[in-house]
Amino acid sequence: MQSALDFRTALLTAGGCSFTANITANYGETTAKFTLACEYDTATGAHLRVTAPDTIAGIEANVKGEDAVITFEDTQLALGDLAGGTLAPLSAPLIVGRCWAEGYIDAAGKEDAYLRVTYLSGYGEHELTVDTWFLAESGWPVRAEIASDGETLLMLELINFTMD
Repeated sequence: MQSALDFRTALLTAGGCSFTANITANYGETTAKFTLACEYDTATGAHLRVTAPDTIAGIEANVKGEDAVITFEDTQLALGDLAGGTLAPLSAPLIVGRCWAEGYIDAAGKEDAYLRVTYLSGYGEHELTVDTWFLAESGWPVRAEIASDGETLLMLELINFTMD
């Protein structure tokens, strides 16, 4: 648990982080895969830019607020909602960043070369479980999953992580 709290302290001290997220959205019968360049600011939310696939690369969005409001610069991207319309795939950087910075830590423990931390976000029918795997050696996050009602809906492979 202390490692998760140390990471939180470092993130809050830095004021945010940047990372690339290879995201898979699970729609049950189908999946959508895309890559985002993400900046998470503890005060203002997340800014992201789609970098892959090429057909949607360059689309940018800001995600902020309690309801994870997504605003686009010009072109909008409709990936479909998850969790009964309460979870948008592009809100993933805000959700994981917010959990790292202020989310309730439900559990933490070693899993091979990783520290796995489980956060809870929201309440009742809007509650999400966010699992993050941190490399035990460096303390940086390398993977995250967002689930609702026990079903994993978003999987994030995190690379190029830096504190801002």
